[in-house]
Amino acid sequence: MWKRIAVVLVLVLALVGGGGVLYFSTPYEGSEASIQSVQDDPRVDVETTDGVSVLSPADGDSEVGVVFYPGARVAPNAYYRSLAPLVTEANATVYIAEMPLNVALLDADAADDIRTDEDQIETWVVGGHSLGGVAACSYAAEEDVDGLLMVASYCNDDISDRDIAVLSVTGSADTVLDWEDYRASKADLPAATTSEQLPDVNHTQFGSYHGQRGDSASPLTYEEAHDRFAAVVVPWIEARTVEGQS
Repeated sequence: MWKRIAVVLVLVLALVGGGGVLYFSTPYEGSEASIQSVQDDPRVDVETTDGVSVLSPADGDSEVGVVFYPGARVAPNAYYRSLAPLVTEANATVYIAEMPLNVALLDADAADDIRTDEDQIETWVVGGHSLGGVAACSYAAEEDVDGLLMVASYCNDDISDRDIAVLSVTGSADTVLDWEDYRASKADLPAATTSEQLPDVNHTQFGSYHGQRGDSASPLTYEEAHDRFAAVVVPWIEARTVEGQS
């Protein structure tokens, strides 16, 4: 708890003192085509309530909920296309939380309100992209969840002794992720953590946005990158469903 508070205080001071408020308040949005492709999919219901984008199966209820924290300065709609397969293939409901100033560490407990309002969900996974993954790990370190999905991210908290399923997904073309911190933080994850590196996927291709400074070009289209992402995340989410029913 105190470590999280210290990190947030440093972040707030940096934002205010460095004039970063305006910068972070203008996020990277998902491409119009990626958003429209999910909104037009008859298998997916898309709603936004109280700043939370909800992607849910159109043909019935699901028992697995995935609360996803966006990366810093990234809008929730940037993840519609990459996370939609969790709905269409794994029958999960995905909640993408809008964050204060688009910085997940400023509201790492955002999953609390979502979980309280959704009593039909039996299995909960919290996850996030980049800085959003750091916030998700912080939440998982203190709250009871069934799974943690780390996307191009790492933990600042030691959860090595927690009984929690963890999937860590990175891309080989990612030049935004701090790889030194990523490797050092592996010791803070449970021994049974599953780690997957996706060939040729860069940092922004875990979403559907463009223009992030420092990222490398990828030979893949965004759709191809999303397919590679789904190929490892969907089976992992399905396994959480089985565990929740056992």
